Amino acid sequence: MIAPPDSPQSTESVDIGFLDLLVTLAENAKLLVAGPLLAGACMLGIAYLLPQTYVSEAVLQADQTMAGMMTTAPVLDAVIAKMGLDEGENPNDARRKLRRRIDMAIGRADKLLTVHVSAATPQLAKATADLLIEQTYQVTRPRGSIKSRLEAQLAEAQLRLKNGQESANLLLGRVAANGTEPAAENGIARSFAYADLLTVIAAAQTQISVLEAQLEGLSEALLVQPPTLPSQPVSPKKVRLTIAAIVIVEILLLMFVFGREALRNAAADPSAAEKLARIRGALGRKADPVER
Repeated sequence: MIAPPDSPQSTESVDIGFLDLLVTLAENAKLLVAGPLLAGACMLGIAYLLPQTYVSEAVLQADQTMAGMMTTAPVLDAVIAKMGLDEGENPNDARRKLRRRIDMAIGRADKLLTVHVSAATPQLAKATADLLIEQTYQVTRPRGSIKSRLEAQLAEAQLRLKNGQESANLLLGRVAANGTEPAAENGIARSFAYADLLTVIAAAQTQISVLEAQLEGLSEALLVQPPTLPSQPVSPKKVRLTIAAIVIVEILLLMFVFGREALRNAAADPSAAEKLARIRGALGRKADPVER
């Protein structure tokens, strides 16, 4: 007859099972404590031997277009050549390696471009980031026939601005020479002429600003935060690796200890031995004969 859950026999079996658990833990306490600590110490030592990675961060007022320019072949090739990063490799392989070290993101709220450049040392990370931004500036500046055309347009706009300002000053001088209250018709005509001159001057000033910006390309004025010199490596995560090693080894040792204890108990229990034989058979192993 099976005892009810709240019967004295049921309570006694639960107590015995809990005591068996404590006995197993107590008998293997040294293994369960020393094993994970040893594994954690080994992982910490390995983490110090692994190559460290430092990241330099820069922030710019730029858009996705500039972010795309930073990873183009002209920019990367210039950085690779000046930093000596090719090491006799194929240019495509050198570019791929450098691209993997560059990470960029544009903020949703501030719309600022954040650039992260990783390297084996803090100095190398910062120098690579500085050169990457500088070469991007160079790529955005017009060259050749485009530069000549923009310079010609700028000279024409500056000439229009100069002529407009001189004409406006001359008109104001004539008004002052004829007295404060000129004839009605002359006053109206001069008012319209002066307004037209102001429009020409404003348009010339706007065009000059646009052309100068195009000739200058991107510049350091867009740099919100210059590349930083990192003080701490971002990887490997020594503490995380150590804790992970301790936890994993502890779990494996607990499984080993309780599994070994279960096998020992099964050897003395006929019903458990029969279950083990059935497990072996299900796994494809030849089952040992079990006495019935």
